[in-house]
Amino acid sequence: MNKMKKIAFLLVLCVFGGVLVGCIEQNQSEYQDVLVTQVVDGDTITVEGGLRVRLIGIDAPERDEKCYTEAKEYLKSMILHKEVDLEKDITDKDQYGRSLRYVWLDNKLVNAEIVRAGVAIAKQYDPDTKYQRIIADAEQEAIEKQVGCLWSPEVQSTTISVPTLTPTQTPTLPLTFSLPKTKWKRSDEDVISYLDAGNYIGKTKTVEGTIVGTFKYTKGKIIFLNFHDPYQGYFTAIIWSSYWDMFPFAPEDYYKGREVRVTGEIIEYKGSPEIVVRSPSQIEVAYTG
Repeated sequence: MNKMKKIAFLLVLCVFGGVLVGCIEQNQSEYQDVLVTQVVDGDTITVEGGLRVRLIGIDAPERDEKCYTEAKEYLKSMILHKEVDLEKDITDKDQYGRSLRYVWLDNKLVNAEIVRAGVAIAKQYDPDTKYQRIIADAEQEAIEKQVGCLWSPEVQSTTISVPTLTPTQTPTLPLTFSLPKTKWKRSDEDVISYLDAGNYIGKTKTVEGTIVGTFKYTKGKIIFLNFHDPYQGYFTAIIWSSYWDMFPFAPEDYYKGREVRVTGEIIEYKGSPEIVVRSPSQIEVAYTG
């Protein structure tokens, strides 16, 4: 937002609120108009005055990692030598002394745009999650459209080998995934309703439905993605804690309320069908764009 327009907006808001001085001070502490003087890498910048800023909610490749140059160049082309707005969330600085901020340019959330371009990933850092859903949505869009260095077809077509686990989990399961080119990546004849999942125990299927409720059981180190309320006796997708780091967002928040398709071997546990999810590749979110 233009600095003068922003000041005028704040003045009108504060005058009508009757707390002119306090309101302006509060907004100045939350938002800061600055000039970007350097782009360090895909998620870190320097602004006028020498302040080092780390973009909240994302993770860009490091110097020795693939797509490092693409991420850095994208951010440079977008904001270098331009005036941006910095917005604070809960945490002021990280362990390296960098200011943690959302970066706004012409009403666009830069943190989300670099993820949408497919050169950085969404990554949630609690408690700073004000715009995490927006950033996660941007990543889902990048994945579905196969854009950028991170999500191009030649990079993402891969085979996932799943190790043998305990009897309460799922046996060895080799799966091959490619990213979708349309709303769904698999044809309808390959898909079953979550209501029919119990009829396919021991078979690899793609189960379709809406996740109506989620639960993160910290003590048991498992996340439940439930497709029915009540959930007992109905299909559930589960994510063990050993796979939580595979998700750049909080699955219990991101998938809740979404129409999805989950692929894997259906197993039975205490009378209910379920699939163990080890990667975001196994869960496809309906895309209507």
